[in-house]
Amino acid sequence: MLQALGVGYRAAGRPIFAGINLTVEAGHSVAVTGPSGSGKTSLLAILAGLTAPTEGTVLIDGRPLTGFAGPGRGVSVVLQGYGLVSLLTAAENVEVALRAAGRPARTARSAALAALDELGLLPHADQLTHELSGGQQQRTAVARAIALQPRLLIADEPTAELDAAARTLALARMFALVDEGGTLVLATHDPEVSERCDQVLDLSLASEGVGAG
Repeated sequence: MLQALGVGYRAAGRPIFAGINLTVEAGHSVAVTGPSGSGKTSLLAILAGLTAPTEGTVLIDGRPLTGFAGPGRGVSVVLQGYGLVSLLTAAENVEVALRAAGRPARTARSAALAALDELGLLPHADQLTHELSGGQQQRTAVARAIALQPRLLIADEPTAELDAAARTLALARMFALVDEGGTLVLATHDPEVSERCDQVLDLSLASEGVGAG
């Protein structure tokens, strides 16, 4: 489903990582770990096509990635800043993404509400995003990504602001995607999350040809 071949990245002339090799099959999950500044966010942006690598190639279904993958290639992304529209409600944020991906208006609203319900957010569906707590916004971003029914979900620290109950809900839904044959790549500092994944790519170790294990 997803391959990174010799991927490296430099920012402001400084090497962030190099020689990253990663292969993730459908129905599997990978945790990207490492200390702050090791390049987790940059690598996820590269895997999603939001940032071009300095070197190497990313393949999705064997085809080179030359720009943002997006729903057209079955990819959903949960950004660290969430990427929500503050003047829209939680439900509208999910609904707009579904409409942009081609979902008919008559079903987009119900699908948005169902996704929010799975993340325990139905009581907050009609609240404006800026009225939500940080954890509620994070769950809204996860709900939006999952509502698109992606084959590949790329998530940057998707549980960082969640309490124990909300974290359980979010992880259950993301790993359900894997059980359904999807692929999950997430950056995390949480060892309990990384232990649930099939592979772990530690960016403090994975450089110059050292891949996931």
